Amino acid sequence: MKVLITGSSGLIGRFIVDALSTTYAVTLLDVRAPHRKDLPFLQVDLLQAEDVKNTIRGFDAVVHLAGIPHPLERPPEEVFKVNTLGTLNVLESCAANGIPRFILMSSESTLGLAFSSVRMWPEYVPIDEAHPARPQDAYGLSKLTAELLCRAFTGRSGIRTICLRAPWVWVPEHNEIDRYRELVHDYEKWSKSLWAFLHVLDLAHAVELALH
Repeated sequence: MKVLITGSSGLIGRFIVDALSTTYAVTLLDVRAPHRKDLPFLQVDLLQAEDVKNTIRGFDAVVHLAGIPHPLERPPEEVFKVNTLGTLNVLESCAANGIPRFILMSSESTLGLAFSSVRMWPEYVPIDEAHPARPQDAYGLSKLTAELLCRAFTGRSGIRTICLRAPWVWVPEHNEIDRYRELVHDYEKWSKSLWAFLHVLDLAHAVELALH
């Protein structure tokens, strides 16, 4: 199976690439240089629609990780534009070039809890896929919009789309681990997301299952 991974140079993308490349014919796509020199690499800006359409072809599946990963360091208009327009352009390319499967890395932020500007509470726990999505921030709104784009393209072209709403993804890197340890001892600081986290290798396994 030929799999394209967008956002392959990101913190999560690097681990997903390493996990999937042991089984699949993986191609990397990002605006930044790859961490792996032994794998095919496409340097593409996903906001350039024609470049995307001319580049993303000949794959069996696309794993779409590319985008701004949270709303804390970029202007809201940039977060929303990059995440939604990038997703639209990749989906348009998949539909135009007959790529049958698209996996979106969505987020728990679609629920609206993690980055809300006013205090919000879940309507019930445990939270499942039926829980109302109430995002207020540009990041959560961009991910929810991306999910709606997936639904629209499935209806339009028959492409199989799968949206994975990952919580905070933890990675085995020293500086990140130090931060996690601090949060374990100061747990009220991340109560807004209900203390949800996921190890990146478990996320990689979820992506692999989604490919099938």
